[in-house]
Amino acid sequence: MSRVRIGALVAATAIMVAACGGTTATPAPTTAPTTAASTGTESQAPASAPSSETPSQAGGTPKDGGTLIAALPGDISSTDTAFIQDSNSSAVSNQVVEGLVGTKPGTTGDLIPVLAESWTISPDALTYDFKLREGVKFHDGTDFNADAVCYNYDRWKNFTGALASPDYAYYYAAVFGGYGASSNMVSCTAKSPTDAVIVLQHPYSPFLLSQTITSFGINSPAALKALDADNPDPTKSGYNTGSKGAMVGTGPFKFTEYVAADHITVTKNADYWNKDAVAHLDSVIFKPYPDQTSTLNALQAGDIDLAFNLNPTDVGTLKSDSKLQAIDRGESCNLFHLAMNQTHKPFDNPKIREAVAYAINKQALIDTFYGGQAVPAVTWMPKTALFAKDENLPTYDVEKAKSLIQESGVPADQLTFDFWYPSAVSRPYMPDPKGIFQAIASDLQAVGFNPTAQTKGWRDGYLKEEATGKYPMWLIGWTCDWAGPDNFLDTAFFYYTGGKPNPEFAYKNDALHDTMKQAEAATDDATAKPLWEKAQDMIRADIPTVPVVNSTPPAGAAAYVKGFVGAGNLTEILNSVWLDK
Repeated sequence: MSRVRIGALVAATAIMVAACGGTTATPAPTTAPTTAASTGTESQAPASAPSSETPSQAGGTPKDGGTLIAALPGDISSTDTAFIQDSNSSAVSNQVVEGLVGTKPGTTGDLIPVLAESWTISPDALTYDFKLREGVKFHDGTDFNADAVCYNYDRWKNFTGALASPDYAYYYAAVFGGYGASSNMVSCTAKSPTDAVIVLQHPYSPFLLSQTITSFGINSPAALKALDADNPDPTKSGYNTGSKGAMVGTGPFKFTEYVAADHITVTKNADYWNKDAVAHLDSVIFKPYPDQTSTLNALQAGDIDLAFNLNPTDVGTLKSDSKLQAIDRGESCNLFHLAMNQTHKPFDNPKIREAVAYAINKQALIDTFYGGQAVPAVTWMPKTALFAKDENLPTYDVEKAKSLIQESGVPADQLTFDFWYPSAVSRPYMPDPKGIFQAIASDLQAVGFNPTAQTKGWRDGYLKEEATGKYPMWLIGWTCDWAGPDNFLDTAFFYYTGGKPNPEFAYKNDALHDTMKQAEAATDDATAKPLWEKAQDMIRADIPTVPVVNSTPPAGAAAYVKGFVGAGNLTEILNSVWLDK
């Protein structure tokens, strides 16, 4: 992007250095935010898109009122932020629920205070002392305070059964390494109503940035209890399934209504704690449009005002229509990869996995499905991410793929497997799942594999089944939460929970796990860089998945939509948006 971006370790370490050096937390005016990383002090900042945007930047003087109709590329999966692991759901929850910290609008790694106005970190990097904002209310009228913060953190730590499975609380395990005694979080203590202290077992340099994602948003304890949020069967929890009174946070919008497969409505929070960032819009209605053709048609017809996800091949259409606008989110912060699970044959064989990598024609996929708005992946993260290393990945070579299959010793009758793709959805990194599946399946057949087509709805079990290792091969990807190597290599893909590898890929590599933990404990780039590069080398040696492309997914809107601030991690808050009509 054409702006400075602070990587995960850089931001976290700068704050850590300031805290360890005894710097006193000093609030700054909310109308002139600066990041703690750049100033060496803790500072106040808006929780979402800054209201200090000038009229020229916004396209004129903002007008209050009106309803924005926004198209999502599919339905949401949950209204309990602890269970959210997809960008459809987070596009809604980001408007409603806030965490202690966030990222500056339009960035993927610039850390800002949100519900915590400042914090200090102990010299051993294990104790985080958060000073909380005073006078903040949840949308149900109850108080936000340290007790509420620790109620949420203790709730996540103590998940068991289905709640602690990758089907639901994926992020807590990925970031904290497990639950109960296995969690890296030792405790959360409310020292006073405005002072919450979190203690870790081991240093984790991306800790603050990891807490910017919606899964670590602070929900109203009263609302969680009222709708049975901790029911051992999450499908019976009204808080998870979108009942009235679910998703109660402190953000600029309030959750109002959810009708499955039809719409989600959020309404303006007129009493928002940040008076400089109160929403201009009266409400936002999110509608699922899993088909990108129908999304474009709806935008052209005026049925929707904003589309979070459009086919990259339609950008030219938007630019040629004066009534519409294409929205550039900047540099890629995602990865689309062809996934394999090593508990399923023949993918327990490394030569088979490498043969798959040589079989895929990545450039043909880019030309056909991405409208040129993607590049071949060179590692398991975007090549612009912090510490990314070009791993000289296999390139399209049919004969090499055939040769590797022969070398593998796997007979032809064992080269048949189920190959899954999601239906009723499109993803920023995967604009046409069925078309991409068909192209990749054809590539695989050309070298001797025999994939059997299987599909399931994104919300109807695809995500939960792939995450728990039920698929031999499938299409999946990752849009970053923050632009750090840990967010891709560890949080997203190859983390361990309770000493066991992520069941999604079943890729067991204890040396890799240890290397990543050493990198995450590092407090300077000079120490971290070689460790993250070593980690990528280790992954390259095994090729547990096949990185395919990094894309730059466009959004689109009617020309009268102003003030939208796009970001590569899709963390986009709509309180700055207004309608010039």
